[in-house]
Amino acid sequence: MENKQIIGILAHNHPGVLLRITSLISRRGFNIDSLTASPSGIEGYSRLTVRISGDDDQVEQFINQMLKIVDIKKAEVLPDDSSVAMELILIKVNADQKNKNDIISLTSTYHASLVNLGSKSLTFRASGTPDQIDTLITSLRPYGILEMARTGIASLETGDNCLTI
Repeated sequence: MENKQIIGILAHNHPGVLLRITSLISRRGFNIDSLTASPSGIEGYSRLTVRISGDDDQVEQFINQMLKIVDIKKAEVLPDDSSVAMELILIKVNADQKNKNDIISLTSTYHASLVNLGSKSLTFRASGTPDQIDTLITSLRPYGILEMARTGIASLETGDNCLTI
């Protein structure tokens, strides 16, 4: 059964590592929904968070292929029931004097913050789970989305578990 799973990766922070990872993803035809990279908090290592669509065998193959890259030291599934996943969105919506208050009221149910008020648009910042962000987008689509930028997923295991080397 195809589903979306989040993979946490620790890799040496060297030039070209991200290129090797994305090249492997492209060559092998993996379906990636989100890819983020940042410093890990471990000296000399980067943390990558990847959301992949596929069945369990495809996810296992993805992890095995990642671990063949010399600079990758760890790659593992971050299970939904024992991790938290969030992302950030900036979204600009078409707005006029008649619907600005309706849009502001709607976005408040998603805990979105108004960050810019244009003469014909409203720009909001929101964070939440990927599903919550998708629902916000769907809710705002009838007003006309002018522009949006999503950060991609950041995910950590809950409790005392950590992705570490």
